[in-house]
Amino acid sequence: MFGLFKSKKKQSLEAELANTDAKLALLNAQLAAQMVKLAGQTNDLGPLSQAEEALSATRRYYEYEDTPAEICLVQVALGDMFMRLGKAKNDKPAFERAQTAYRTAITLASMQGDEPLRRELRDKMKIADSLLGKRPKTPSLFKVA
Repeated sequence: MFGLFKSKKKQSLEAELANTDAKLALLNAQLAAQMVKLAGQTNDLGPLSQAEEALSATRRYYEYEDTPAEICLVQVALGDMFMRLGKAKNDKPAFERAQTAYRTAITLASMQGDEPLRRELRDKMKIADSLLGKRPKTPSLFKVA
């Protein structure tokens, strides 16, 4: 009988821990969103590093396929802000960080089945590539024929 009580108590504690972890992950996502907003208000890339760290912390609590859509949207906003500030400051490392944010957002959108968002993000990746001087490879005419 005592074994059954311990088992139920353990299950209850595990459920409570999972609930707490989910709340913590969402708080990290909210922190990231606030840091992205602050970066936009101050035109400073500094807060975006904190946003990256906060979003990274959320990934410790969620598998990609279980990640809430809100976290994906914050990831997109992070990439957009890196692009905006990167253009304003002609900062290539900001474009690279935007690409990283977009790649993660593409993965999240894929897991959530959001095809329109995936297409939009792939277009943003192409823009980042062009800003980094990367050109799409055109196949040789001899190889095509």
